[in-house]
Amino acid sequence: MVNIRLFGVRKALMLLGAGWVMAPAAAAAQGLEDQIRSITGTGSVFTSVTHTEVDRGSSTDSTTEPSLGVSGNVAGELNSGANNLQLQYGGSLETSRDLPSGDQTENSAIRGAARFTYFDPTQPVDFNLGHTVQSVRNNTGFVVDPANYDTRNELTAGAGVRVYPGELSYLRLSAQAGQSFGGGTLNDDRSETLSGQFVRRLDERSEGSLNASRSWSETTDYDLTIDTVQVVYQRRTESGFLRGGVGQSQGTTEFRDGGDIDSDAVTGFLERGWQTDEATTRFRYERRLSDSAAELSLNEQPVFGFLEDTVRTHDLVVSDSVLVSHDTRNLCDACTFGVGLEASVLESELIGATTHEYRGRIGLGIQLTGIERVYFDYDWQADAGENGDVIQEQVHRFTMGWSRLLAENTTFGVELFQSYLNSRLDRPDEDEYALRFVLTRGFSLQGVR
Repeated sequence: MVNIRLFGVRKALMLLGAGWVMAPAAAAAQGLEDQIRSITGTGSVFTSVTHTEVDRGSSTDSTTEPSLGVSGNVAGELNSGANNLQLQYGGSLETSRDLPSGDQTENSAIRGAARFTYFDPTQPVDFNLGHTVQSVRNNTGFVVDPANYDTRNELTAGAGVRVYPGELSYLRLSAQAGQSFGGGTLNDDRSETLSGQFVRRLDERSEGSLNASRSWSETTDYDLTIDTVQVVYQRRTESGFLRGGVGQSQGTTEFRDGGDIDSDAVTGFLERGWQTDEATTRFRYERRLSDSAAELSLNEQPVFGFLEDTVRTHDLVVSDSVLVSHDTRNLCDACTFGVGLEASVLESELIGATTHEYRGRIGLGIQLTGIERVYFDYDWQADAGENGDVIQEQVHRFTMGWSRLLAENTTFGVELFQSYLNSRLDRPDEDEYALRFVLTRGFSLQGVR
């Protein structure tokens, strides 16, 4: 049955995606409207010294490592007619040497996401592709150096077709598939989702919809089926948008060694966004029934301004999460400021455990002169137990830096990194300090036609 179902979804994706051959003609007709909203990128070489201390109670182990490395970042949004691409990636490769022993090690890290969509209101077919790369901590707990986490890649693809029964409404049928790639338990998770959406315009700014979907996912331990029905309302406002929905989800988990578990939950979400030329604010509450594999094909748009450094894969859970973020240039004439907070409660449907996860970020940049800039970033992640009132493990990461423009698109900078790992579990606390000197070459395009 599994192979038949997989073939059916993949065939549906191929049939829906076949309509994409109409995209080049539509895009060519809008060639004069091609636009790069923004794209930035940097490439850097750096040298650093890292000092690490591990508190073992009766003693403290310390190491000091000089290193050389390269890093790069790229981010942006590109539009070409009905085609849209958003991306944000960063990565580094570093070679270090332990001074006491002389041992040499190499560390690499990469994280980010990209999403391509094709949508033309005059065409019945839409299409999307996505990629996400993240570090996954799972049962390893937090570490002071994110490069020591495992890495997981996710690929997604989907397509939809729209039918218009009237001027004020349409029906969209879609298929979405996702696959993860990584080492060990992170490899070969996959899922597929078939969905239907009936949308009716209520007025010039708002619309309502009835959404229904069935998702199948496969892991190394079990197969999962989730059925979801939701009623959704969304409205565009002068300052942003408002979206909300409520519904029901039911899941069936079939274990490889026999046995099954049925689950159900009331699900929904409420999201509000405010946006001006100088500031963006976002609030989102969501309650859902899912597991990490099923989420591969749920076609969620990445929050590019608040991508997670690390994630934890999970089995079937009922999760409640709240996200608040704010980014602004109004703090002062030469400042950029951003803050974000997220809290999640996850109740496992398979083992009955409840966990709490928290994270936050603060970023501040100040342009001292036309060629000098200072910046400060703080990132926090924490796990709590059953009641959520006692933090079991947390990691704090601080970054302070100064940069000076040497020539057009070329800067020299000094950065200080500090990480503190505090744990109530059976593992030691760790502190890490790094001083880095960086030479960077970059580019930036804004509003190019």
